[in-house]
Amino acid sequence: MQEVAARASARGELTRTILVENLVGRLLDAEEIQDWIPCFFDGRGSRRRAIALDGYSQDEFTLDGTLHLLIVDLRDDASPCMLNSAEIKAAFSRASAFFAEARSGRLLDDRNPERPDASTQVADLARFIQEQAGAIKTVRVLLLSNAVLGSRFKQVDRDAVDGVKLELHVWDLYRFHQLAAVGGRELVDIDLTAFVASGLPALPASIGDTGYSAYLCVVPGRLLADIYEQYGSRLLEGNVRAFLSAQGKVNKGIRMTIRNAPENFFAFNNGITATATAVEIDKSDGIHRLVRVRDLQIVNGGQTTASLYNACLRDQASMDRIFVQMKLSVFPNEVAEVMIPEISRFANTQNKVSDADLFANHPFHRKVAELSASVWAPPAPGSQQMTHWFYERARAQYQTEQFKLKPTEKREFLIRNPKHQVITKTDLAKFENTWRKQPHFVSRGAQKNFVTYADAVREEYDQRPADFNERWFQHVVARAIIFRSTEKQVSSAAWYSGGYRANIVTYGVARLVKLIEDEYPDRVIDLDRIWRTQRVSVAVAKQLVLCAEAAFRVLTSPPPHWSNITEWAKKEQCWQAVAAANISLLPDLQVDLKLTGEERGEHRDARMLAKQDNAISAQVEFIRIAENGYWRRALTWPATRSLLSGGEYGILTMAAQRPGWVPSDAQAKKLMAIAKKLGEEGLL
Repeated sequence: MQEVAARASARGELTRTILVENLVGRLLDAEEIQDWIPCFFDGRGSRRRAIALDGYSQDEFTLDGTLHLLIVDLRDDASPCMLNSAEIKAAFSRASAFFAEARSGRLLDDRNPERPDASTQVADLARFIQEQAGAIKTVRVLLLSNAVLGSRFKQVDRDAVDGVKLELHVWDLYRFHQLAAVGGRELVDIDLTAFVASGLPALPASIGDTGYSAYLCVVPGRLLADIYEQYGSRLLEGNVRAFLSAQGKVNKGIRMTIRNAPENFFAFNNGITATATAVEIDKSDGIHRLVRVRDLQIVNGGQTTASLYNACLRDQASMDRIFVQMKLSVFPNEVAEVMIPEISRFANTQNKVSDADLFANHPFHRKVAELSASVWAPPAPGSQQMTHWFYERARAQYQTEQFKLKPTEKREFLIRNPKHQVITKTDLAKFENTWRKQPHFVSRGAQKNFVTYADAVREEYDQRPADFNERWFQHVVARAIIFRSTEKQVSSAAWYSGGYRANIVTYGVARLVKLIEDEYPDRVIDLDRIWRTQRVSVAVAKQLVLCAEAAFRVLTSPPPHWSNITEWAKKEQCWQAVAAANISLLPDLQVDLKLTGEERGEHRDARMLAKQDNAISAQVEFIRIAENGYWRRALTWPATRSLLSGGEYGILTMAAQRPGWVPSDAQAKKLMAIAKKLGEEGLL
């Protein structure tokens, strides 16, 4: 709550807004949902029944007709309080009543005195529900609370609205705590006997002491469909949901086989590849049977699984003759995080898994974290204290860093790393893609925008790692300051009527970049100045407000065929319209610009310095792994000779056979490249 209060103050937002973002952010990291749209509403429906909502997610809609509705129960007590059954049922009732009112069209009826404004996100959602009434099959109501679920609570029975299944999922303080304790996502623990009475027959397939176990199974199609119905696309998180919608060619083929030739499904389908961290085996009748699987993840075959669910529950297709082959690899926790992404990379052949999907483990993140910890920011206005801008690679990393500190050490940490100077990886992608004039990508949601950014920056980092240096990080911070300053100004602007602030801000900042490109082609914004002062100037602030207002006008006046503003903001046509909007240019802005040639020269200098630093780092890393006998092991590894060229093998021989030898800069870089190549082939 202290973190929430600090961020609310820094961003000029209500505490409730920031707390909702905090809780939803944890679900995003846990991949319970992929993205969300805030949608705050509290009113009355027909027969004066209470209706309310805080947000929604429709990412799984095209996959299986599922819509997530979010409703929040927040407490401001000094200590945790209880969340009882009556409160849970009341919240569930308000959310389900919202859905019923929207589906029937009553919510947007002109005669409804509490009809939401047509230009709000509430109206967008209501129109979507009404237009897609026949396609919505399941509504999952997620109740989020910072209270603790009472022990007497009994799960609310599943209900239905005109044939649409309603589910309630309660996320209380304790469940969020458990989520953090297991590394940021809730594990899938499946009792297979609940689906197959005696368990699933399996053939052990691991060979020797490989450090993991493996099984081959033939899985009934109905079993996969039932498991997917219960756990949803959480089963596919190892595959980072790299599946297509039901309109894709692969899924169309799967569905046609299910409908027209189910007996051929086993022959036509490649099956699924899955992983787990533990299994329970029953061998009482002499047959290996899987009875429980912990942390099941389908890393290849997500489309098969989702298509079976669609065919079974949406198309009412028979599953009696559908069987799927499954390869299940079981890894202990300590190696699962390393191996599962690799299996996902190599197992996926039907549909390419983007490199961006596996970007979480890329050296880019380690570099940003390293810069974050080493680069000191100048004192903010009114302060004498130099600070860091903390890069949070993983959810709750900022808090985790504090757990091991004594009270005095924690106070010092917070002084050096203020809460309002935390940048998450999705924040970084948002700032950078906005600056690249891609606000329509940013508007697609944090996770999708991150994947888009990852696609681009991975290639850039691999080709020009020296570009990502101390000055680059300073410019990232400057862009963060611009973005967050714009957030505050939009919130207090007279023309701002509430809603779509995230879209207005990203479009407004991108429009400023475009404005300067058009009006001053030989100049750029002086980000170094913003870094030095840790704030935007009065002129830049005023120009940002003008750009944001122009973006607001375009966003909230979409063309007739784009009545949904949220969807309109995701389109490149929207950015083109904002980019073409007429904006007054303030003459005072010139003071905050610098010549493009000067900027390029400073960029070259920073890149050369980074190259020198990287060379030293390569030598340090060479010595570090030499102390563990790595180079001798690499030379004697059987596969080494066939993997390396003659020159590579020669320099490796020098490293392995000359104790105490220190390579030159160029040699150290070559040796680290050799280590990377051998590591990719399995030498650790």
